[in-house]
Amino acid sequence: MKVETLLPVEVDFQRERASGLRRSGDSLEKALDALSRSERELRASSGLSRVERYAGYRALWKEAERLRWNLTVQREACGLRNHRDLDLIYPLPPLLRE
Repeated sequence: MKVETLLPVEVDFQRERASGLRRSGDSLEKALDALSRSERELRASSGLSRVERYAGYRALWKEAERLRWNLTVQREACGLRNHRDLDLIYPLPPLLRE
């Protein structure tokens, strides 16, 4: 098999990898936005309202953590080993305490 025959297939693979990374990044960005809104609402609440909102906030935080882990694993599968830029682009805030 000639190299010229494999090149278009490799280009398609690279496009799919990039597309997958973009989708994962978009999902994480949406989750972080929802988490930020939830955190603002949680900080503004008190008493029973705060207790009720905390469960939703914690679920959003866990989902953002999972999506970030997925993106990290996906990047590693694509050969990207340095993840410091993820901290800059998709910062995951520390989990607030009840």
